Amino acid sequence: MYTRMRLTRLRHTLLPGRGPLVRRSDRLQAKLLALVILLSLAAAAGAVLFGIGAYSVAAAKSREQTSARYTVTAVLLADGPKPVSAGRGETPFDSAPTQATWRTLDGQQRVGEVKAAAGTVAGHEVKIWIDETGAPTERPLTMAAATIGAPIGAATLWAAAVSLLVFVYRGAVYALNRHRLAEWEQEWVTRQAGSKRRDDQSQTGA
Repeated sequence: MYTRMRLTRLRHTLLPGRGPLVRRSDRLQAKLLALVILLSLAAAAGAVLFGIGAYSVAAAKSREQTSARYTVTAVLLADGPKPVSAGRGETPFDSAPTQATWRTLDGQQRVGEVKAAAGTVAGHEVKIWIDETGAPTERPLTMAAATIGAPIGAATLWAAAVSLLVFVYRGAVYALNRHRLAEWEQEWVTRQAGSKRRDDQSQTGA
């Protein structure tokens, strides 16, 4: 019921008609609402194009990183970080850089820092990602992340554009309502003055 009332109100706002009670401000508000709807549709189309482009870029990045990054086993040369509890002045963490050694795909031995989980000890083996040079790197972007990230980014962009349009429209409606209220007050004052003059004339004539 509430939704139907809102739709009916929206239809009347968008199509005020040409009756004698329709004011210029009503027609202006209808034009503004139509413009907001059209711009929202245009923003949706732009967001779709943005999402397609973002997916293409992310997919290409995923393919590039996946083909150039590999997993190897690293052996810790030192104990990992000690587990800590969250308390005043303390920051809990799950992992931290720790000295380790590993071999690249061509058999070269490397030594450096890798992320080790809290509580691990020297000699513990961890899986790490390395690039073509054998240096530790981040996990490559997956196709699943690219597929999910693109529509989320497009939806966020569209929502931001629509929110801005709604904000501007509400500001315009607020200004129009103030203008209409001023007109009503002026009309009321004029009618009261006219009624008072007629009453004075009637009493004089009597």
